[in-house]
Amino acid sequence: MSEIKTTSLYDFHLSKKAKMIDFAGWSMPFSYDGTLKEHNYVRNNAGYFDVSHMGRLRLNYSQIEDINYLICSDLKNISNTKALYSIFTSESGTAIDDVIFWKFEDDLILICNASNTNKIKTHLDINSIDYEDLTLITDLIAVQGKNAIDIVSDIMSVPDKFSTAKDGKYIYARTGYTGEDGVEVMVDNKETLKFINDLESRGVQPCGLGSRDTLRLEASLPLYGFELTDDITPVEAGLKWTITNNDDYLGKESIDEQLNSKQHKHLKKFNLNAKQIARTGTICTSDGVEGVVTSGNISPVLGYPIGFVLFKSNPPDDLVEFDIRGNLIEGKLLYKRFLS
Repeated sequence: MSEIKTTSLYDFHLSKKAKMIDFAGWSMPFSYDGTLKEHNYVRNNAGYFDVSHMGRLRLNYSQIEDINYLICSDLKNISNTKALYSIFTSESGTAIDDVIFWKFEDDLILICNASNTNKIKTHLDINSIDYEDLTLITDLIAVQGKNAIDIVSDIMSVPDKFSTAKDGKYIYARTGYTGEDGVEVMVDNKETLKFINDLESRGVQPCGLGSRDTLRLEASLPLYGFELTDDITPVEAGLKWTITNNDDYLGKESIDEQLNSKQHKHLKKFNLNAKQIARTGTICTSDGVEGVVTSGNISPVLGYPIGFVLFKSNPPDDLVEFDIRGNLIEGKLLYKRFLS
């Protein structure tokens, strides 16, 4: 049994009376003031998250062609000031991990999911991609919310959306995982507390992984291990927009075949006009097509249950019946984001 890892902010979280949980082998704050309150901090003002459990690897710009071969998106031809959401694909086109690249003139920062950092490092090793692992010597702080950009612009210069910047001790991008504007900032361990104090002095509240999950679900964003796995392709996960790589890449044949045939699993969004929540693993059917819920919860903003469901094929109908503890509850498939 490997020892549980902690970020450099572990003692700080305890001093804040955070409720800690084991997440992907890391002891991380689930909540401080309660998930619902923290959800609303972000939707109404601003919150910050310690997401230092996520992997941070520095890659060599000189290997960009080889890196491009491992992902379904075009990293090569975007400008050197951009952040790119992409997916490392396997030979069969399934998702090894969904990641963010921060592209700069002289290097690339790769941010991967905590549960997949070792898997990505092994994958890079096998494909002779050099990297420097920055995960344990830096922290990653996500500042998110309606007023996040106004607040952060006091501390650092803010780039355009989905763009990157380096400003003194901060390396960052205007990205996030909540549906709100904000930045994700990588900073040396020894500078993190000062940065957090700067945020708190400006009214930014600490938020845990509980609200991060309700925020991302409400924003219609996938979570690896749920909407994306080693068995699910970007096409099946409804992430066709990430497939921008016009060169040959790992898994391209399988992905092209799915794009052309449309014979594959389909991830759909749903809502329920009921109190019951269709949680992960709930079985459902739509006109004879079976599906399983990948993520489900109540939307704090909308006030009713929402979620994602993965169907074996494309359901011809928008009505779905969910088996929730032996009761059949009717739901409806949606074709737009939960929050517009």
